[in-house]
Amino acid sequence: MIRVFLVRHGIAADAAPGQPDESRPLTAKGRRRFRGTARAFARLGERVDKLIITSPLVRAVQTAEILARALRQDEVGVLEELRSEVAPAKLFGALSKQIEDGEGVALVGHDPQMTKLVAALAQLDADVADRISFAKGGIVRIDVDAFPPSRNKPRWHLEPRADAPEDGLPLFKHPHGEDDHR
Repeated sequence: MIRVFLVRHGIAADAAPGQPDESRPLTAKGRRRFRGTARAFARLGERVDKLIITSPLVRAVQTAEILARALRQDEVGVLEELRSEVAPAKLFGALSKQIEDGEGVALVGHDPQMTKLVAALAQLDADVADRISFAKGGIVRIDVDAFPPSRNKPRWHLEPRADAPEDGLPLFKHPHGEDDHR
């Protein structure tokens, strides 16, 4: 089984006139909130054994770097298939070549792709998938048996909270709906 942590990038700045979307950075608020989420993730004791893999867009790279610091990891890999417009099937093909059974990997990207990945990996029906809300700076863990998905299991969902201190634990959501403020 592979532990997949899907991470949506933190809050990003609006594009300035003439600025390409790819170069939009995280805002100060986005960095601050995601640092809190990343620290909470680290305190959960989860392991990212192989890599933190990110979209090449600036806001995703910055989010991945914050996560890497919180987990005391040196490497952040870039994968073109984590761009927002790439279909999940193409991403699954790229991932199957890089990740081995028993490993944990964090994938940092954008919506709507992250929401589509949650739905695809968790094998959700379309009506359920349409109701997924994946906050900026949120993290979802899904245990994956294979790429493409076969019998995968959502484990938890961690969201940033506006009222959480920078080093505080955001709301921890269990897959069956129970909330806990650990």
